[in-house]
Amino acid sequence: MSSESRDQTFVKKSMPTKVLEERIVEFFKEQNMCVLATCGDGLPRATPIEYHSKGITIYFVGEPGTKLENMKKNPNVSIDIFLPYTGWDSAKGAQISGKAKIIFRENSTDFKEGLKAYQWEKTAKELGLKTFPRDRGKTSKS
Repeated sequence: MSSESRDQTFVKKSMPTKVLEERIVEFFKEQNMCVLATCGDGLPRATPIEYHSKGITIYFVGEPGTKLENMKKNPNVSIDIFLPYTGWDSAKGAQISGKAKIIFRENSTDFKEGLKAYQWEKTAKELGLKTFPRDRGKTSKS
């Protein structure tokens, strides 16, 4: 198939913003893993990481390390959420770029909202924890 005929097979029309946002929110709810791309000191890093969302805001919990250091130096990030590819009909995903905000316990309103969206209680049970570890920050991207 030539690129010209391929272009003609796709309908090109704009979608109302509200409808698009609703579809994105539903897609976010169906998944829980993404690839988070950061860049610091000129070296990109792509990290598979669990996420949870509230609306179009994505929340991650990150261990101290390269991705968090990169976000401190350069808050510009990109995430990719996608379904397993089993053929052309299965291709579905979202690629989003924005600015990350590292949320610390001291910012209790954002921190509590992030923990709620992240469903921390479920993860805590899996790990045998009763409270969120003191040395962990919460990272969101919206």
